[in-house]
Amino acid sequence: MLAIAALNDRDGKVLVIRRRDTGFFTQPGTMVDPGDDPLDTLGATLWRDLGISLPRTAFAPCECGATWEPSNPSRMTPTIGFAARAVLTDITPADQIAVAVCVNPADPHVGPLAPLTENTILPRVVDAMGG
Repeated sequence: MLAIAALNDRDGKVLVIRRRDTGFFTQPGTMVDPGDDPLDTLGATLWRDLGISLPRTAFAPCECGATWEPSNPSRMTPTIGFAARAVLTDITPADQIAVAVCVNPADPHVGPLAPLTENTILPRVVDAMGG
């Protein structure tokens, strides 16, 4: 299973990242081992990869369906998303993160987006913000 975070800042912008080993922008996330708690695993990844620490209570689950597995783009994997509004001023990307940026979800202008980000996450944020 893949766990991802849809993090919005106070202005409604959404955090997207591009890992050094990919050419597209996506939500921060991680694969979750069987038996592990997805939100705990995601929280640890947000801290390790971006220096972001949020309490469990900041997150609300959001339906994502399935997406391409990051390490194996030929295989689909179930995906669980967690949305949170956060102050995102002190992002500290780890070495494997090439870019971490907040974008306008209606008009991201950042580069190629992963299908889940482009077709599901950003449109849902736009809808939640009233278009």
